[in-house]
Amino acid sequence: MNKKLIALTALLPCLALVGCAATAPTRNPSFTTVAPAKPTPTPTAAKDVMPAASGIVSSVWVDVYPGTTFKAKHGCKCTLPDSPQELFPVGTPVLLLKVTLTGKWIPSQGNQDFQVVTGTTLKGTQFDGRPEPAVLDTADGPAAAKAAGVSWLPSGLFHGQSGWTIPNEKGRSFAAAYYLPPGVDQLELTVNIPSESKANILTVPLPASATRANNASGE
Repeated sequence: MNKKLIALTALLPCLALVGCAATAPTRNPSFTTVAPAKPTPTPTAAKDVMPAASGIVSSVWVDVYPGTTFKAKHGCKCTLPDSPQELFPVGTPVLLLKVTLTGKWIPSQGNQDFQVVTGTTLKGTQFDGRPEPAVLDTADGPAAAKAAGVSWLPSGLFHGQSGWTIPNEKGRSFAAAYYLPPGVDQLELTVNIPSESKANILTVPLPASATRANNASGE
């Protein structure tokens, strides 16, 4: 009897261990599904506005950007020879242009980092197919230029300066506004820069807004 008790006592720890093992909960591995990170959308870069006309003679690059078209609040008070009728009365479409001058270094200038544009004018500008010079809207044009945040004509860009200069590779801009004669579709803009060897004549196609307004005014 004593031997049986001894044997039973020796088995109790083993039975306890087996019971613990049997009642211990089975652990199932837990997997968390992680959604792949979505790439941060890259904002699309705004497209650079392309000039309607560009050109260079020597060391000054000229870009022309057509702007808004508006109706003149004042007539030009101008007439053609032998005609009493005002050439551009109130309500005539007017096209605002932005002209940008950018200096271009040439080897003969050494370390010079600017270009001289003193006395730049737009004299000689005319619409293709028209014999008379293009007429600036000096009544409403300055206000339109100011609203667009651009100086009026080269003289406004360099107001109060005796010497006009522009840096190389950096544009300086001014505005001009021309009355639109009926039936025209492009402007021959003449940029006269005395320091250049000749005038820079740029053919500027009129934007659709200008031709629509012009056609409507001619009906």
